Amino acid sequence: MVDAQNEEIGAYVRKGGTESGINATSRFPMYSVMKFPQALYVADFLTRNNIDLNTEVIVRKDELLQDTWSPMLKTFEDQRKFTYSELLALSLQQSDNNACDILFERCGGPGAVEKYIQNIGFKDIHIQKTEKQMHANPALSNENWCTPQAMVELLDWFFVHHNENESLRYIWKLMKECQTGGDRLPAAIPDSAKIVHKTGTGYPLPSGLPSGICDVGIIILDNGQQFPIAVFITAPSSQSRISDVATQLLEQ
Repeated sequence: MVDAQNEEIGAYVRKGGTESGINATSRFPMYSVMKFPQALYVADFLTRNNIDLNTEVIVRKDELLQDTWSPMLKTFEDQRKFTYSELLALSLQQSDNNACDILFERCGGPGAVEKYIQNIGFKDIHIQKTEKQMHANPALSNENWCTPQAMVELLDWFFVHHNENESLRYIWKLMKECQTGGDRLPAAIPDSAKIVHKTGTGYPLPSGLPSGICDVGIIILDNGQQFPIAVFITAPSSQSRISDVATQLLEQ
């Protein structure tokens, strides 16, 4: 396995009844990959409370972080209504940090998300901090962590359950249509394959590179086979390292 100086790699894949991994049971910060398990919790919250995806919530711009990654800030001046479907799309497809925190505020905070994820069987996925908290202290991002193996198991769960209700089907659609991270997992799969995925990027380091990069998803081949895969790299030597690791893992 290619390994650059100072990098720490964690990866895991299940394919055709076999498994391959590197540091698969070690802890890695999730960064914005956290928005995937959060979305699963939101789907459960909306379904349990009989709340439609088109239900609107009022958002005031002056209550939001202004100096964070948040494309939604450009869409209004004072306040506006967002549907839950819009907030999920902003969070999953554009990694909007404010949209993520609005979902925490409206549906339940990190503790509620973690409890839900662990109750459905995933003890090695921990969600403790909001985007606002991590913005104030980037080191807190280490408290939102998972093991690559646990994340692949959650992806497996998602594949099995994604047609169970409207919200889960919508999350599947959003992640299948995601356009971010084209040089990560999507770069490691055949042109005929599709991928349902969520990327994550850590805070910037003096080198200009982020503290970590990650991408997790389900590769779907044109013959219908599906391979859940997760790759996490701390102190990456380049943004393309995920595709390098994923390519070699898939070839094993």
